[in-house]
Amino acid sequence: MVKVKDLRLGGLYRSFQLAIFVYILYSIVISEGYLHKEPPVNGAVRISLQAPQALSTPQYCNNPLPCVFWGANEIQYPSDNAGVAFLTTRAIVRRYIPATGCNFLTPSTPTDSCVFNEKTTPFEIIANQSYIGDIEDYTLMIEHSIRGKATTIAVRNGLMDGKLMAADGKTVVKSWTNATRMDENPYADGDIIKVSDLLTAAGADLEAPSTAPGANRTAGETYRSSGIVIVIVIEYSNVQFKGDKFAYAYLPRVIDGNEYKAVESLYQSDGSYILKERHGIRLVFQQHGEIGQISLISLLTNIVAAFALFKVATIIVEILMLNIVPEKHIYEKAKFEVAAPGFDNTYSKGSVIEMET
Repeated sequence: MVKVKDLRLGGLYRSFQLAIFVYILYSIVISEGYLHKEPPVNGAVRISLQAPQALSTPQYCNNPLPCVFWGANEIQYPSDNAGVAFLTTRAIVRRYIPATGCNFLTPSTPTDSCVFNEKTTPFEIIANQSYIGDIEDYTLMIEHSIRGKATTIAVRNGLMDGKLMAADGKTVVKSWTNATRMDENPYADGDIIKVSDLLTAAGADLEAPSTAPGANRTAGETYRSSGIVIVIVIEYSNVQFKGDKFAYAYLPRVIDGNEYKAVESLYQSDGSYILKERHGIRLVFQQHGEIGQISLISLLTNIVAAFALFKVATIIVEILMLNIVPEKHIYEKAKFEVAAPGFDNTYSKGSVIEMET
């Protein structure tokens, strides 16, 4: 073994070693290299709506539309839909009456005068075009769960710590732990979020002019009127240094330019149709992230892979020593020796170089 005493090369070599050592610590400790990680298998996401104890008349009522005050069961449509929720912010209700002798369900030909057509069939208005009053003060309860595929992990959000993040990805709007979740509502098995808090976190303003292609921009139609779509990513992860504990973050974002409308059709016993045309807030939940459990195999694999980088440091410094530094010819002679006469005039491989500062 040949030792090279060169302050420059030795310092560079030790710097590489230090950087590799820091990387090993980072990959194993900070990046949780001791865990066997995998994307979570999506469980159920359930969203339910609850009215506040007391309703108030907001400023947007009669500007330009009047307000009606609906119960939570009527605002959320449908009332139970896994992974998505729709909250009505504007609605009109019409009743379509069949002509005498007609049944909307039995037309037998395309030209039958009894075929229902929303645009041409006579109707009466049951509820005028109106905003839903005080929607921002309603609260959502969100329940969700995940499981592992290769691991034995199976957990619901009631047993995890969580937080609602703002659209900038840095500001925490609200957070939960097992203790605080029960303090807020001892009967709640999920996270309780005011609609106004969720809108704020997503950067959504229902009073802002709508950018949807179908919005009436000339009249200054707002998102409250046209509807809005918010995608909420639920990002799961392990709690740092606690391999059996998990956490999640709600990451809401507005889909710019999207509006949302839903029409609820109710067939009546007298043969008429009641159509509830709704515009509102469409919430779409997506479950992502990585979860893992402590694994000796994963730990050893990451340690071996990380320590292999020390050999890379030696190779890099050796290339610099033999090709870059001014003393490269001296180091080359120390590294290689010329073959004796009678052999091919080539260099034979010499000893391994060991750096010294």
